[in-house]
Amino acid sequence: MAYDSHNFLLDEPQRTPDNRVRRGISLAILGALATVLALVGVDVAVINAAQAPPPRPIITKQVVKVSGMAPVASTVDLSVTPGIKPGPDGKLHDAFSVTSFDVRAGQPVKLVINNTDNTEHSITSPSAGVNIIVRPGTHTYTLLVKKTGTFEWYCNYPCDPFSMMHNGYMRGTITSI
Repeated sequence: MAYDSHNFLLDEPQRTPDNRVRRGISLAILGALATVLALVGVDVAVINAAQAPPPRPIITKQVVKVSGMAPVASTVDLSVTPGIKPGPDGKLHDAFSVTSFDVRAGQPVKLVINNTDNTEHSITSPSAGVNIIVRPGTHTYTLLVKKTGTFEWYCNYPCDPFSMMHNGYMRGTITSI
């Protein structure tokens, strides 16, 4: 082999037609593979977009809506627990977890109440015609108010004196529309 003054090869090795063919085939295979991968990617994107969205969680609270009127829950889940809700005095007091109820006059609302106390409590409203005795444990009761209006209710069983005197603890309101 001959070298010039800078020690470079002057004669480049000759490529045979076999090397050119192999290189062309390799490039064709790589191009085909890239095309297949691109098509698979497009298919995956299209299929994912066409599938239904994931299912939504089931909500246990049902709402009944009569045209033109505000919705009212047909079932209310709540609890009554001793010494759970902090008061302005810094102490924990007995409380119902829900103390305001919206109902439709003449339509029953199911109350599922978990009384975690070892004594009875009540939801009592003489003006609304309501007196629900809440036994210890989880039980289902029916709240039915036959007339419209806003009615105060209270627990008729002696418990925490602070709770019995304050709305949001062992007393609240029933709004019947």
